[in-house]
Amino acid sequence: MKLAVISDLHDSLAHVDALRRTCETADALVVCGDFTTFGDQDRVQSMADVVSADGKPCLFVIGNCDTLAVDARLEGWQNLHGRVVAVGDWLFAGFGGSLPCPSHTPSEFPEGDFDRLLARVKAECGSRADRLIVVSHQPPFDTKADLLPSGQHVGCRALKTFIDDVQPACFLTGHIHEAASRSTVGRTLLVNPGPFSRGHIAVVEL
Repeated sequence: MKLAVISDLHDSLAHVDALRRTCETADALVVCGDFTTFGDQDRVQSMADVVSADGKPCLFVIGNCDTLAVDARLEGWQNLHGRVVAVGDWLFAGFGGSLPCPSHTPSEFPEGDFDRLLARVKAECGSRADRLIVVSHQPPFDTKADLLPSGQHVGCRALKTFIDDVQPACFLTGHIHEAASRSTVGRTLLVNPGPFSRGHIAVVEL
């Protein structure tokens, strides 16, 4: 499975040609949230239409700057939020939105909401964790993917506990623009591609 992975578009299509070239050799496109910055449903759909990879699975979760209306409907895309979805021999699960932010963005959830969704995903994926790819806008706590320049970690503790316990094959995330990184947590590959609005695109091959 070869994935093209982007996050945090924030209304920018400046690098869509590079994304299209990347998607030519990818099996699927994954967006880790924030298509726009508080854009309405029509604006998000138009962004999704432009970046989509024709003829290939396009998977997403919403970001904290996307509205809940986007979580309900995005034509041509598979929403992973709170779901386990099979793509070929792999399983994808997703978690949209973020923890509460200082700026009070549209799609924020407490740790307890992540806990409940994670328990459901853990039950559904069963013994197939080695084939599980997790997509989350919010990064896990105390990792390279949630590290601010100040040295503070701002990720989700429930997500980190899930990684430690389940050890999925891969965890894809975004949200923290300054924390673009590729690292491992146990056997789990953890990738924050950085913001697509600045030209960041990750290629992940499993």
